[in-house]
Amino acid sequence: MSKSFMRPFALFLVCTFTIVVSAQAQFSRPVIVMKGCVLTSDGKPATVRLSIHETGGSEADEDTAHEITTCGIQEITASKANSESGHYLLVLKPAKKYWLHLEGTFLQSIDTLLQMPKIDKPLTIDQNFMLNWRQTPDATATTGESPAAKKE
Repeated sequence: MSKSFMRPFALFLVCTFTIVVSAQAQFSRPVIVMKGCVLTSDGKPATVRLSIHETGGSEADEDTAHEITTCGIQEITASKANSESGHYLLVLKPAKKYWLHLEGTFLQSIDTLLQMPKIDKPLTIDQNFMLNWRQTPDATATTGESPAAKKE
């Protein structure tokens, strides 16, 4: 083989190796993908905002439930459930505790503590939620309809 052919070939091999190594480095830490569906109590997709907050606690294996702070917690990330299907997707770090807050118009809010496991490879968690309609003194007593369906 001629030297003129070997030089570009060697450069190609070095570039290919560099790209492969850098691509693997991007995925060196596993993540947890939490996904599912948010529905209303009558089975319809809920248009809600899902927000993730730090707990103030430490590792997920430690029993620190009595130490978890619930006031003034910094929001880490937020997402919206798809208005047509109710599907949502969140990406979280393993071995952490989070507060998940779900809220939507005419819906009762939910706060729930999430304890993510320690993992060595990516993990997907399927979690569905059902939210109840907020009750007003006269919203459902006479019509039996959801407050969102009521027209003024």
